[in-house]
Amino acid sequence: MLVVLTASSMANFSIAVMAPEAAPDIGVSVTDIGVFTAIVYGVAMFSGTATGTFVSRFGAIRVSQFTALSATASMGVIVLASPAAAVVSAILLGLAYGPYNPASGHILAGVSAPRWRPLIFSIKQVGVPLGGALAGAAIPPLIILFGWRVAALAVGLVTAVVTLALQPLRKTLDADRSPGRLWKGVSIRQPVRLVLVHPTLRKLAIAGFAYAGCQLSVGFFFVVYLTESLHMPLVQAGLVFALVQTGGVAGRIFWGLVAGSWLSTRALLALLGLLIAVCLLATAAFTADWPLSVIVAIGFVLGASSYGWVGIYLSEVASLAPGGRVGDATGGAQFVHFSGAAAIPPAFGAIVALLDSFAAALIVIAAVAALAGLYVALPGEKERAR
Repeated sequence: MLVVLTASSMANFSIAVMAPEAAPDIGVSVTDIGVFTAIVYGVAMFSGTATGTFVSRFGAIRVSQFTALSATASMGVIVLASPAAAVVSAILLGLAYGPYNPASGHILAGVSAPRWRPLIFSIKQVGVPLGGALAGAAIPPLIILFGWRVAALAVGLVTAVVTLALQPLRKTLDADRSPGRLWKGVSIRQPVRLVLVHPTLRKLAIAGFAYAGCQLSVGFFFVVYLTESLHMPLVQAGLVFALVQTGGVAGRIFWGLVAGSWLSTRALLALLGLLIAVCLLATAAFTADWPLSVIVAIGFVLGASSYGWVGIYLSEVASLAPGGRVGDATGGAQFVHFSGAAAIPPAFGAIVALLDSFAAALIVIAAVAALAGLYVALPGEKERAR
């Protein structure tokens, strides 16, 4: 599951890496990568929510194969180099990204002991920053040597190999599928309703909305903030951001070890919201006079917190899901937190444009993260009764 997510994430990040070279050939502005990303996450919201039905009928491994194959198709379409092809490529990437977490959650919940589930889910989620790191390392040399189209096709080849490599696992891990199950259509409403009517799942999903929005705001604007507000050279800003991603890798593993061993997963998720807020406030205070080592240290912790929450969050959703409905619960929770990924970064950009201040935008999303952390920490009705 780590390999599948790494390959799909590499495909997603590759578009951003290729954008400066590919955009002129496609006939769009390089800044339209924001529109591309919005389409990806918009489609992923709905495709992920509908995944539970497909997992039950075809099996989670088959659905995972579909996600990798969709990434392959996306890379094949983007080389056609037209605005319409770019839209289709984004839709295909959304189909690759959305179903993955519900499908992998179904598999991992069935093979992991509850004690180790937060760590296992966190290791799997390392694939997101790892895929980004691989894209950043591999794509530029391929572009220089062969051009961006060959680079895109090379990524598509990787995801195609992953699709084939999953096949031997299907007989065992898809044994719980129901091929003869009556087809009643795909429901988006039911997974979302499942999450919203369950008090603890609803609380987690709302926190996920806030945390995902903060994570994507960091991902989209951190380098721009360093170069525009601190006048940091682009190469240096890129290296600092690489260390933020490294913090994300380390955080996803570290928080997975902490959850359930030293702290409950829910308590840790609450504390992470507060840590994200503190790091964002510190980032808002950056000036050009700050030592680079301090900026790097804060960036690393910001990456560990703003990127590190996803694995333990998904493991908690899987643990709380009613029997046999891990895919539905994960899909519903993902719909809500992907909504945050689609909504909060544009709001961040609007604040920057209106107030001409990155610091103001960082302070606002810090408040969002802090409120979400406090909300998770609030006891539910049963806990208050006890």
